[in-house]
Formats: sequence, structure tokens, C-alpha cells
Amino acid sequence: MSTSSACADASSRRDEPMFATGSQVRGWLLVEVRGAWGEDAIHASALAEHVPPHWKDELKRRHIRAVCIRSGSSVEWPGVRLFACAARRPGTGPATLWVRQLDSLADVAAAVENLHVDRPPETSWERVQESLILVCTNGRHDQCCANLGRPLVRALRESPWADRVWECSHIGGDRFAANVVVLPDSLYFGRVDPQSAPALLSALDEGRIDLSLFRGRTSLALAEQAVEHFVRRELGIDAVDGVVIDRQAADGSFPVRLGERLLHVRVRRRLVSAAEPLTCKGKAGQLIPTFTLESIT
Repeated sequence: MSTSSACADASSRRDEPMFATGSQVRGWLLVEVRGAWGEDAIHASALAEHVPPHWKDELKRRHIRAVCIRSGSSVEWPGVRLFACAARRPGTGPATLWVRQLDSLADVAAAVENLHVDRPPETSWERVQESLILVCTNGRHDQCCANLGRPLVRALRESPWADRVWECSHIGGDRFAANVVVLPDSLYFGRVDPQSAPALLSALDEGRIDLSLFRGRTSLALAEQAVEHFVRRELGIDAVDGVVIDRQAADGSFPVRLGERLLHVRVRRRLVSAAEPLTCKGKAGQLIPTFTLESIT
């Protein structure tokens, strides 16, 4: 199973649900790094010599996930671009994406020294009006991401979304490749291919979510992602911010606001053992959290 798309094929064969599998990320930092990336793209790329060994962990302590990106554009761009955004919960105001241009990778560490998820960045950052579409192609981390992500990127280079598409390093859920993250709303999608991508992205441009490919949003815990999925599925809601989930109540239910309407949703979580490896390099027998709907009242 070292060729083709082993873990992704296995996941599809067992008809594994994708909902409630979005990585939980509170803040994103995207660093333009041209050239090859290793398994750990931050410290096995051209960026490595310009940041200390603990740099990624220090960002993580500030709830920021660092990801390498590259545009693949034929247009030469001087310097290095950084993008940043904080993942926000629906009902808490609009998400904002920020960009900053640097002379070189040597300037990256200093440029993000004061970056935090709970406040806008300093004035050297500018707002980005359009969303970014990240496609994981980090084959050194998992071959499925390269084998399924790169054909998707090639197709999108010839699409209306070409200027917004970036290859990115590992973002989680290798078995759901090709994986896509759309910022600043921090939405995860899986099993996206060149045939399904246009409808997915057109819907997002119209403020709608394609539930069949939706893995979850990074600002929500996995149980909350499951609640969002079930409410959308049962009530036919597709507006990006149409489901507002409040913090879990003392009785274990999740209050959900749909405009003026208030619902209470209960889900059940259990762990199941996967007979096949969850990644191409992984081991069999790992436990996966799964969710079932108990009630919507």
C-alpha cells in the first residue's frame, strides 16, 4: 500500500463518515515557502534555517498553527507573503484574513513575534478581501495528499478560483484527501476532486456549504462539529453561518440558535477501532471518535 492513495482509498471503501473530523485550530499563520517540503514542512524546508527549533511549538502555545504554502503561479512574486487569521465561531462577527509582505524568509520570525489570536495584528498587516483556498499536497507527510491533492490543484489553476488557490503542508485527515481548507471561515472539506470542486467553491462564494464534502470548522470542538452537521442535515440548512452553537449546557445538550429559533441538540460520542491504518504510515487498530444524533428539540 505504498503507492496510489492507500489510506484514502481504504477510508472510502469502508464508507467512513467525514463529518466532525476538522482539526481544531484557533489561529492560522501561512508562510509562503517555495521549493520542497519535508514531512515536517516548517523545519524541513527553506524556512528551517530562519526559525528556531522551538518556533512552531511557541506559536502553538499562542494557539496559532503554522502552515507552509506555495502558489505555483507562473508569475514571479518578490519576497515572501504571510497570511494570518483567527478562527471564529458563527455568531461572533465576521472572520478577517490578513496579509503581510516580507523581503525574505529571514524576516518571518520577527514579523510574527506579536501575533495573537485574540486581537488584530499590527498595522503592517493588511486586510484580504477574498477567501483563500488551501489544498494539502504534502506528499512527504502522506502520499495520499500528493496523489490526490496535486491533480486538484492543477484543475483549479484553470478555474475562476486560480488566484485564490494555494498548495499547503499538512492540515490533518490524510485519509480524506484531497483535503481543502477555506479561510478565513476556517472550513474543512474532504474527498474533494476536480469534478466536485467547482460546485463546492461556487456554493461557498454564494455563502452556502456543501454538506456532502464538509468535515467541520476549526473553531468548534468535534462534538460541536457533529451538532452542526446533524442540524444542517436534518433541517436542510446550508448558509455558512446559519447554525450558531452555544457552549454545552449543564445537562449535556448543545443550545443551537437558528435566527430567532432556539434548539437543544444531543449527540452521543463513542470510540471505534479502525482495522486499517488511518494514514499511509500509520498503524492499524487506532481509535476514532464517532458521533450519532440522539435528539433535536
